[in-house]
Amino acid sequence: MSLDSKSRPTEIEYTPDIDHVRPNTSLANPDPFKFSHGFSGVDQPSDYLFVHVLLVTTLVTVSIAFVIRVARSIQSKRRLKVAISPGQSLHNSKRSSPVRWGYPETYLLFAWSLASQHVRPQVLISTVYMLSNITYCIASMPLLTWPWPQDVAHLRGRCGTLAAFNLVLAILFAVRNNPLIWILHISFDTFNYFHRWIARLVVCQVAVHVLAFAYNTWNVTYNGRDGWDSIVWVLHHSLSFRMGLSAFAAFILLAFHSLGPLRRSFYDTFVAMHRMGAIIAITGLYFHLATHALPQLPWIYLIIGFLIVEILARGFRIVYYNASWRRRIWSQVTVEALPGQATRVTFSIPRSWNANPGSHIHVYLPRIALWSSHPFSVAWTHTSGYTLLDSEKLPSNIADLKIDSGPGTMSCIIRARAGMTRKLRSFAQRSDSDTVSLWGAIEGPYGGFHSLDSYGTVVLFAAGVGITHQLSFVRHLLAGHNNGTNATQKILLVWCIPHIEALEWIEPWLEDVAAMDKFEEVVRIRLQVSRMSHIELDTRDIPSCLDVRRQICDVEEVVDEEILTHVGAMVVTACGPSGFNNTVKKAVSRRTFSGSIDFIEEAFTY
Repeated sequence: MSLDSKSRPTEIEYTPDIDHVRPNTSLANPDPFKFSHGFSGVDQPSDYLFVHVLLVTTLVTVSIAFVIRVARSIQSKRRLKVAISPGQSLHNSKRSSPVRWGYPETYLLFAWSLASQHVRPQVLISTVYMLSNITYCIASMPLLTWPWPQDVAHLRGRCGTLAAFNLVLAILFAVRNNPLIWILHISFDTFNYFHRWIARLVVCQVAVHVLAFAYNTWNVTYNGRDGWDSIVWVLHHSLSFRMGLSAFAAFILLAFHSLGPLRRSFYDTFVAMHRMGAIIAITGLYFHLATHALPQLPWIYLIIGFLIVEILARGFRIVYYNASWRRRIWSQVTVEALPGQATRVTFSIPRSWNANPGSHIHVYLPRIALWSSHPFSVAWTHTSGYTLLDSEKLPSNIADLKIDSGPGTMSCIIRARAGMTRKLRSFAQRSDSDTVSLWGAIEGPYGGFHSLDSYGTVVLFAAGVGITHQLSFVRHLLAGHNNGTNATQKILLVWCIPHIEALEWIEPWLEDVAAMDKFEEVVRIRLQVSRMSHIELDTRDIPSCLDVRRQICDVEEVVDEEILTHVGAMVVTACGPSGFNNTVKKAVSRRTFSGSIDFIEEAFTY
């Protein structure tokens, strides 16, 4: 070895610390990847400013919804108090809402979205929220010149921070036991709509976050390597980036398999994949943030907390209504195949059912669908705790309907379509009697926030299996009328069905309702059968309480007729396919200027 080689110092090759997160944008920083990781180039104060703006926007929206809910509740209670007070006439409380609500209700509550699927304020809120997020992401970005690496790092930090915040809302709006549902009396269906759009926003922001990282890393030359080699080198040297990439892949999977046609056609598969994808995404995101102790980590703890509370709440609901430790029994299920591609599912539960009319449950049938539950309206309930005045007489007022702690039954009508519902009907048909028993459970109750007790005239529209939601209101309102505890004077139930055979779904329950006191004075039930011949009408034994018409329902004509003769405040409710609900909504919207009619829609758009 020569003297020169001994005297020359050994050159040490610099290795970038990819896990270093502190900002250092100075020229003295030798890290070629400084704008690909950490906070170099990231404007944290502005990022959190926009997070706070989004938080305030959300809280203001929730506050407005809460004020509206309280105002309507107070108005409803005052109207009910006036209606049931001795010597008061319902005509004195004929207005459903003040005149000033007419125009806002017409142009907001009944406005069409481009797809005619969602009303409405939801579309306005989601559009404003999406556009504001886009604006915040590109704020301070050079739009007319090519961005510098620090500009791209700025975009990476902004999109990543907003995505983490929006993920908190997306998860909160996805859970069934979201406290905002019962605080605001807004349906899970509405929050599920917000969940889908905010989740799409999260995926877009995560994609920009990853692309910004990839862009800066691609343009770095290190040890003679650039492009994909630079990206691979960074991923190889950082667990945080590898976990972040796995979370990104899971988000992409969640976005594509959640598309409406796929979600509805393969619902059970969708549920299983969605849960698995969410677990991978949240786990990957947790390690991505925890490895570098990033300040967004507490938001992930909040998300995990939401999910833990949701699991515990579901478990409590299931155990409470399905198990009796004293009697050592569990709920039993009877499944009966019915005409018209329907199945009647009756749950014998060890506990009384005290839910409001219009409630729905989630049904667990492991033998049919092992990993998923499905929501269905509760069509009819009976509890051994009923205090019947006569063994042959049905309850005619609220006092008769008071429930003790005895066991009970509840029934749902399930239309066979695909997946679980088709398997359920096929399972029942394999029996000689078209009736089988199996093990299952219910989870609920959910919904049932809308009280119709303060309305003098109630018009209930149902299409197909939507009758299950409306039937419970008829019994409840008639019992309240007999007991003098509500304002109900007129009830019109309009059921639109293609074939008369669907009548068998609810015929036993119709007979029970028709046997209640003052049924003929208060209740009218109209069947609009679109595909029925004269022979069927003449040969079929149809209960005398039904007004059967062989034609498609003219919703506008029905609404106009009832408005002309209504007593007290009037409400119209609809439960059926989205097209049917939109038709009813449109008919009602034409009359909202007078302020004399309210509209309530019930729909499941999972």
